[in-house]
Formats: sequence, C-alpha cells, structure tokens
Amino acid sequence: MKFGFYLLLILSVLKLSTGSDLITDSCRDASKRDPKNINFDFCVASLKGKSPSPPTSLDEVAAMSIQITKSNGTNIVSTISNLLKDSKFSDNAKKFLKDCSDGYSDSLSYLDEAIGSLKSKDFNSANIKVSAALEASVDCEDEFKEGNEKSPLTEENKVYFELNAMSLAFINMLK
Repeated sequence: MKFGFYLLLILSVLKLSTGSDLITDSCRDASKRDPKNINFDFCVASLKGKSPSPPTSLDEVAAMSIQITKSNGTNIVSTISNLLKDSKFSDNAKKFLKDCSDGYSDSLSYLDEAIGSLKSKDFNSANIKVSAALEASVDCEDEFKEGNEKSPLTEENKVYFELNAMSLAFINMLK
C-alpha cells in the first residue's frame, strides 16, 4: 500500500516537472524564434502556474497562452471602461479609448476563433486569428500617437502584444 502511494507521488511530481519543463522549453524556443517580441522570462512567468494541471503537449501550451491572452484582453477592456469615466481625458483621448475598446473587443472574438481553429488543428487559421488579435494593441497605441495624445494604455498594449506574439510562436511551432 505504501509503495503504491509513493509511486503515485513520484509520478505526480514527474508530471508536474514535465509540464513545467514543457513551458520552459516552449518559451525558450519561442523567444529564440522571435527575440524582438518575446522575452523568455516574461513568457515563463506568464504561463507557469496559470493552469490547474500543467500542459502535456505543445497544443496545450498554445491553447493556454491564447486563454491567458484573452483574459488579459478582457482586463484591458475593463480598464478602458474605467478610463472613459475619468474626466481628466480630453474628448479626443476618450474617442481614442473608445476605438481601443472596440478593437480589443473584436480581438477577443478573434482569440475565441483561434482556440477553435487550434482544437481542429487548423494552424493557419489560428495564426491568422491571433495575428488579427495582436493588431488591437498596435492600432490602439498608433491612434494615440497619430492624435498627438499620450496613451494611458502603453504598458497594457505592450503586454497584450507580447502575449499574442507568444501564442503565434507556439502555433507556428505546431505547423
């Protein structure tokens, strides 16, 4: 009886280690493939401990990355909603914030579609959908720059961009 318990414990630790190693290895590979847009430490920190059970395949790492990106995008939409209530922003800045909110809302739909494509092993479609989602952060930041306004979302846009870049790298590793 004790032997079975210890065997189960060892297998559980090995499984956790394998999932953790898979995240580390996947992030290392992704950051080597796209060093300009993916920071290894950010990637690992974004993924480790975010799932009740560690991923056992690259497909699961990619799906987890997209889910984390979607959660981050949802938080950004909420942040924008709060910023729109702040009277310190000009009418132009509020217009830009509204446009950013619309872009992020659209990107969440793209990420949902990407998850479906990933599940059906349609990696090209998943790539296109995540690429479209990534544009929300770029478009948002550009809108403020072009309107000569300081963006209150620069850090959020940067994080969202990198999370999407990670998801793209994982999808491309599956091709």
